[in-house]
Amino acid sequence: MKSSQQDFEKNATKKSAVKKIVKIIGVLFLILILGLGIAEYIYRNEKETPLYKIQQHLTYNKEDWANYENNKRILASSPVNSNITDVASAAPESPIDTLIWENTIKNKDYIPDEVLSEINRYKARDFSKLILAENKPTSEEAQNAIITHYKNEVSKLLDEYKAHIQMGTAYNAPLQSQDELVRVTAMVSAFNKERGNLGNIQMPLDVIYDFVQYKSEPNVWYVSDFSQNIPYDYKLNKERW
Repeated sequence: MKSSQQDFEKNATKKSAVKKIVKIIGVLFLILILGLGIAEYIYRNEKETPLYKIQQHLTYNKEDWANYENNKRILASSPVNSNITDVASAAPESPIDTLIWENTIKNKDYIPDEVLSEINRYKARDFSKLILAENKPTSEEAQNAIITHYKNEVSKLLDEYKAHIQMGTAYNAPLQSQDELVRVTAMVSAFNKERGNLGNIQMPLDVIYDFVQYKSEPNVWYVSDFSQNIPYDYKLNKERW
């Protein structure tokens, strides 16, 4: 009888200890969640929040980390205030993928007036005088130029999507000042391994830019608003998610 009583007391003690451990773990877990929540709120305007860093370590592969480190290097080496100004002129229009509207047009289905007007303007453009650029940035140089221009806005975007910039067909563009050495216009797109072509993901990243080299820095490419009309790059954008 005494042995049964002792066993009962031991079991009760064990259960009590387990409950205490579970309670302690629960409290610690709540403190952790609360701490992460507070840290996320405090660093909400920063590029790398605690939760973002956790997501990186859980999902990044070797190539993603290499791209991330390159983006950090470009940000660290870029000036705080860029002296590059966007070109102010009669605005050219962004290239249009008319193929996505072909069946709609053939079937005489409804197309919004503004879209139809944009398509007609695009078809009326004269691309015959465009010259393919021989001196142009590589995809890596284009990405570096874009990150230097936008800094954390685009760097964070590329890191979040584990994406890199790919350069399309480039065309010679008229120089905008005596300081310029080379200016080309090209479409760009963001790519990652999981989804392929992501397009521009979201603003401020665009799908078309001018890339400029200056006489003072002939080995560095800078990005600017595109200054001329070019055809839609179907080779670059042959596969869209």
